[in-house]
Amino acid sequence: MAELFDKAPELPPPFVNVIGIANFRDIGGYSTSSSSHQSIRSGLVYRCADPSKVQPDGLAKLKELGVKKVFDLRSIPEISKQGPEWAGVAVEKDVFTTRADGDEPPLAADEIERIWCPVFANTDYGPEQVAIRFQNYAKKGSEGFVKAYSDIMANGPTAYKTILSHLAQPNPSPCIIHCTAGKDRTGVIVAILYLLCSVPAPTVAKEYSLTDTGLQHLVPLFTERLLKNPALTNNQEGVRNMISAQPEKMAATIEMIQNTYGGAEGYVRDVVGLSDEQIAQIRKNLLSNDKAVF
Repeated sequence: MAELFDKAPELPPPFVNVIGIANFRDIGGYSTSSSSHQSIRSGLVYRCADPSKVQPDGLAKLKELGVKKVFDLRSIPEISKQGPEWAGVAVEKDVFTTRADGDEPPLAADEIERIWCPVFANTDYGPEQVAIRFQNYAKKGSEGFVKAYSDIMANGPTAYKTILSHLAQPNPSPCIIHCTAGKDRTGVIVAILYLLCSVPAPTVAKEYSLTDTGLQHLVPLFTERLLKNPALTNNQEGVRNMISAQPEKMAATIEMIQNTYGGAEGYVRDVVGLSDEQIAQIRKNLLSNDKAVF
């Protein structure tokens, strides 16, 4: 399986080609609808699929990019490869530094810190709960995805607060946000960041859809793996829908965010629990006067 990650195709920006990590891209360079014509800052936040198979050259690339923190949104069953869909997959090895709570010594200059901030608790990852989520993803159209993403937002405040608090510092270090595919849990928090910074909804949806390109070479692998789960047995069409990232799915999710929370700012302030000052600092950190690339 590692060979599939190693043989990922070279992709143009906003993708960054990091050997051993699929779907790796910079969230920066996008235009906003602000009157000052600002864009999203490049080189601060990256998104990707599971980075645990990063190769030495890829790790060197991350250090070249200045990455200091890796926010891992996955649950323990995914990391330890539990469940039928992970049959035959080895438990991953740590490639980044995970510090215990209360550790005081700073990291060495060349170390990258992994921060585990799962969206779903282990108790939310039993077979029944996973089956419900998988079945939502497998439904035709966008309705199932909106339900699944609503579930992510309901379960994600603690995880997302960890990431947002980092980005609300005066000078946050460059970071990676990832889950397993870098599409759903990652896609929701990245969409929230874009919406906080007034990136137009169609642009957010189009950026989300780039995951189809970033994961294209892994579709056969993901399909084979997911079909092993009882919730998806013999459901080829459902699996195709589950692993796809059509822009209309994110567009419908953005509409849900507006209707349910009054927008991304309402969610971040009232549900995640950030202050107005922190939200303002996130915008300050993420917005740039550079000309938009996309």
